[in-house]
Amino acid sequence: MSKMWTLCFGFLLFSGIAAQAQIQSTFFGMGVATPTDPPKVTYGTLSHPAVAWTTIEGKARGTFNFMPIDGFVKIAPKDANGVAILDLVMGWTPGWAVADQTSCFHNKNGTLSCTVPPDNIQDWIDFITAVVNHYNGKTAPHIKYYEIWNEMSNTKFWTGTPAQMVALAQAAYPIIKEDPYALVVTPSVVWKSGVNYMTTYLQAGGYQYADLISFHGYPSQTGGGAPVPVPMPESPLSTNAPIMTMITTFRSIADNNGMLNKPMVTTEGGWGTNGVSDPDMQAAWIAHYEILQAGLASSNNLLFQTWYTWGYVQSGTIETSSGSPTPAGLAYNVVLTWLTGLTPSPCTVSGNIYTCQIAPLKQIVWDSSQSCSNGVCTTAPYSPDPSYIVQEDITGVKQPIKGDTVNLGIKPLLLVK
Repeated sequence: MSKMWTLCFGFLLFSGIAAQAQIQSTFFGMGVATPTDPPKVTYGTLSHPAVAWTTIEGKARGTFNFMPIDGFVKIAPKDANGVAILDLVMGWTPGWAVADQTSCFHNKNGTLSCTVPPDNIQDWIDFITAVVNHYNGKTAPHIKYYEIWNEMSNTKFWTGTPAQMVALAQAAYPIIKEDPYALVVTPSVVWKSGVNYMTTYLQAGGYQYADLISFHGYPSQTGGGAPVPVPMPESPLSTNAPIMTMITTFRSIADNNGMLNKPMVTTEGGWGTNGVSDPDMQAAWIAHYEILQAGLASSNNLLFQTWYTWGYVQSGTIETSSGSPTPAGLAYNVVLTWLTGLTPSPCTVSGNIYTCQIAPLKQIVWDSSQSCSNGVCTTAPYSPDPSYIVQEDITGVKQPIKGDTVNLGIKPLLLVK
């Protein structure tokens, strides 16, 4: 982290976005599978609906169907100006905009979708213009975040060049910024291919056409034969990288390539597709994930981070088949009450013990060497500072600390003086 950032954090204003010190409700982003099943957990940012170009204009040039996205905008949290706190992500060029369709396929909705730029950039300009004109605060609420493309480093979504992506961003940026409430987010990237791709994209001029930088925070790969369960999000055994490494790496990429101190966001993240199945380990995993990122929010200007996703789906499932939160969803809610309105410090580790100071009178701890299986969780005696007199677990149960030790496991405890 640069010396300039350390000295100036909290006092400077970049691109109309103030660096936030305290964790606000908007820090907690939640992906949603369908607007008919809004999250039954607390969240302050909705991120993100299906990729917008093929969803809105997939059938034919100039034929716009805003209803699917309107549903997400309707359930999104709103700020004091009625702006939907939602990340609208573009992606997949409609088949009608591409003559050579060797890069195209039919998505799950049957729409012909392509991973290359449109043959005529005017088609993209017309689409962006129509979207901004629709979400104008009258026809439909303003939208706060516009993400230029989903996972530009993933060939499932983009096989064009970084320079071609910059051209799309360059064309879209001034149109989106005609809306005084709108902020433009870089195309997102995934980890392994994304570090170099984002660097190349920013160096090719992409930094000029974004207010925030985005990446997807999946510490480990899942799906396609990847081993599960995945390690905890802080683990050095993560098959991508620990979430802390991801945040500090993309902070450095941004700062060194034209986006010094501009806010960061993660518009997807979590344990991925069926990455963790044990309910107790899921609860511990999501708690670690939220706490670790909150601890780095201030020093890295991480504006919000997203759990992907709410919905009875494969990726990051925290909803039961009956539509209620799983134990992980309930733990997520409790952890939010621990963090909101406070300024957590980065978590530290000594041996197996993680310690996260979140206020002068509060501290979060867990033992990374412990685990849970089939309803049984191991613990070990831990001696907290004797000034802490109350403990709270991730189910919200509080009890006085009796004696010199507490039973500490993989599930975090909040200690209160």
